[in-house]
Amino acid sequence: MAFFEKKNEKKNYFTAATIVTEGTTIIGNFIGNDSIHINGHVFGDVKVNNVVIIGKNGIINGKIKAQQIISSGTCNSNIVCDSLEVMENSTINGQIKSNKILVKGNIKGDINCSGLFVSKEALLESNIQAKNITIAGTIIGLIATKEIKILPSSCIKGKLFSDRIINQGGHIEGYIGKYAELILANPQLSTSKKSVTLLEHSDYYVNIEKEIENKTNNSKKQSADDDFFIDVEIDDIDNSKLFAV
Repeated sequence: MAFFEKKNEKKNYFTAATIVTEGTTIIGNFIGNDSIHINGHVFGDVKVNNVVIIGKNGIINGKIKAQQIISSGTCNSNIVCDSLEVMENSTINGQIKSNKILVKGNIKGDINCSGLFVSKEALLESNIQAKNITIAGTIIGLIATKEIKILPSSCIKGKLFSDRIINQGGHIEGYIGKYAELILANPQLSTSKKSVTLLEHSDYYVNIEKEIENKTNNSKKQSADDDFFIDVEIDDIDNSKLFAV
């Protein structure tokens, strides 16, 4: 059972997976410990300590912070997570910071990650910094990586900086330079320890109490014109009713 209540400060933030069904529009932020499945339209930030699933009809206009994100829909969002999967026909418009990224859809926005796999059907219009990249699709922009594997079906248009390039027959248009040279000119791009992942758990962990406290403080500053915004709390959703991605 779901209910909507303005400025509810209860501490039972999601007792099961949350579902935003197709045709539903939510104005407001989601904060919780459990997973959320979005097949409707959300205007607001989504921050959970679990999985965010965006269905093929799902749209998010807001920041996303989660352990794992699987998108088959549209995200007009900046994203911070441990693992991101962008499925076929999905579009991400925003900056992405993640440890592991699999892309089968489209991304427009800067990417900072440890490992990136770009499948044959994918299109990225991005400036990318990664430890290693395997590309079978198309990347338009600047790539800075220690190692890149370029598969036969791939196409790179722009600038590529890498210390090790394994080209198995892909197409490259643009400048090619050494990653080490780029780091010398831009030391802020360097990672201090090779063995440490880009993001630690605390980077994508949601401190719910702090988020609620900040929301409460900010709500005191809101004008009467902001009264149409609502907070959302979900109780006892049946996991078996989750929609397929």
